[in-house]
Amino acid sequence: MLDSLRIRIALKVISSKLPIGVATKYNVPVMLKKIISYVVLVFILTCCTLSSNEYSKKEDDIDEFKSKDLVLSSSRLNSNIDIVFFEDKTAFQKSFLEGIKNGFFILREGQKRNSQINFIDFSKGKFFDCSKILTKTKKIIFLNNNLVDVLNNCNLKNNNNILVIVGLKEKVKLNLNFIDPFYDYVDYLYSSDPEILREESVVLTDRELKAENYFLIEKQSNIENRISNLFEINKSSNRKRELERITQNRIYQTPRFRKDVKKIIINTKEVTAERIIPAINFNLIFEPEIYILPGQLDMWRFSKKEFNSNLKGLEHPIFLNNNFLFDDEFSKKQIQEKLFYALGFDSLLFLGRGINTRFNGLLGEYTKNENRIFITPEKIGFQ
Repeated sequence: MLDSLRIRIALKVISSKLPIGVATKYNVPVMLKKIISYVVLVFILTCCTLSSNEYSKKEDDIDEFKSKDLVLSSSRLNSNIDIVFFEDKTAFQKSFLEGIKNGFFILREGQKRNSQINFIDFSKGKFFDCSKILTKTKKIIFLNNNLVDVLNNCNLKNNNNILVIVGLKEKVKLNLNFIDPFYDYVDYLYSSDPEILREESVVLTDRELKAENYFLIEKQSNIENRISNLFEINKSSNRKRELERITQNRIYQTPRFRKDVKKIIINTKEVTAERIIPAINFNLIFEPEIYILPGQLDMWRFSKKEFNSNLKGLEHPIFLNNNFLFDDEFSKKQIQEKLFYALGFDSLLFLGRGINTRFNGLLGEYTKNENRIFITPEKIGFQ
């Protein structure tokens, strides 16, 4: 038992030069806590699914944010898997690799076969060696700028043993199976609910203005003022001040705002809903329905009580289940770091299960269409 415990602790720290890794330091109290969590998680996974219903037992008065039980599809590692990356020290890549480690420990605990994950870091060599990625071993490739040329030069052929995670915000053309974690869910939202009309909605974004109904909300801007400008509250206030000047009387009225906007869609990355929604409420705008897109509601760090009842939208299940069996370090991560951590966790289980099958993971349901893997998030507040 003691030897087994030591082995598990040693496996926790991964070395890029060894198939699984060796320990460089120990933190026994923390590791014991994590191992207990792993054992509980493995026990449930061996029964084919994993559920966490603690979330739905709390704050039952807010139905809009009741998540379904978080259910993960069963998976096994029937062979070794190479994790190919070019270290760039970004928080996204680091979180992704941590998620893969976590998924590996859980799968390893639940099976007798001694499969391994091999971390292949192309930043460690002076020359790109195509032989490292042209093997028949299953592969998860974290694609950043440094690896684009490697894939192109090595002419890697697509098959069901290859899964590429696009770590680039810029679009790249791939003939390999891939997941785009920066996918824009606006069109998917429109197709999910026929009552959401483009001409009656405004999309708040901190990126490219793709259509006339897009409105820019920058991270460093005064968001309250930007919302006021969007709904022309400032014009109403200016008219009020002008009338007060002309009549020399104080006028008591609530500023009017635009009535043509029926839906507000929050589609931002740097500026999250927890910052935008209070700005909307600050301007006393309560009539339009507010829709959020995945990567906005982090219930690990933010209380849902501060949202208004008009909120609907799409979200990844892991963000709605803050009692899932992850440690305190996960809860402290920023929301995009959590997303990449969960994607690393899911990717290993998904490839182990087989990418041609449906897979329910931390981020939603994974389905394959040609060489693109689409993640269907959970719907909130509407059918």
